[in-house]
Amino acid sequence: MSRELQVELTTMCMIRNQKGQILIQDRQKKDWPGWTFPGGHVEKSEDILSAMKREIKEETGLEVLPFLVGISEWLNDSSGKRELAALFVAKTMEDYLKDTEEPLLWVSEEELSQESLAGTLNQLLPIFFQEKQFYFKDNSE
Repeated sequence: MSRELQVELTTMCMIRNQKGQILIQDRQKKDWPGWTFPGGHVEKSEDILSAMKREIKEETGLEVLPFLVGISEWLNDSSGKRELAALFVAKTMEDYLKDTEEPLLWVSEEELSQESLAGTLNQLLPIFFQEKQFYFKDNSE
């Protein structure tokens, strides 16, 4: 009996600026539409922290040092694979964001709580705000 399990590794990071605002990506893709944080997949040749830094640079133009705050896991209905996301937070002194395909904007915590967020992001917010659990599992499967 094999103990190997196919797992897809992803990352996501909540970034705050010096005003305390949070960076949001207004994602337009079908697989995770709505407001979300920058993130993406870990490539075969990189570790999770390097992947997070790369994704932030690619998606926002910012160079930050992310800090790991939690883990989330779920079963991807379309691929049947297990997914594991490393959740990070970071701070930046920069307000400038590069022009991107999916709009980026700085919002307050209040604005964030009033918007329709992508996927299970609402359930992940306590991890990003370091209020509760370090770990989240989507039990809707």
